[in-house]
Amino acid sequence: MGLITKYSATLYTAGSESNLQCKAIINCYNDTQITPVMTASFYHEGYFIPPNSKHIDKVNLRYSISEYDHFLDLLRNEKPVFYCYNEHSNVGYIRTGQEPVKEEIKEKSDMAQFVG
Repeated sequence: MGLITKYSATLYTAGSESNLQCKAIINCYNDTQITPVMTASFYHEGYFIPPNSKHIDKVNLRYSISEYDHFLDLLRNEKPVFYCYNEHSNVGYIRTGQEPVKEEIKEKSDMAQFVG
């Protein structure tokens, strides 16, 4: 498991003659490395999606393009975000850290008004 602290996103366009199957790539970084620690590739609907993999110190996760917005939403709106990859099963994912439920935060701020 590794921490993601920065990312860059690339969205490709292709003409009708192109055989480009990968529609978008998101490179994920942590503060200790200048090269990506994880790359998520997003493929057109209906195209073959290659298996996830790991090459030296970089994890490569592959998704359908329908997952692009969800993936980007986690990176933009959640902190901390981690990536995980199991080399034996080729299963990979990103996940958030534990966060309090919104109602719990509101109750604490309401209580602070009465205590202070």
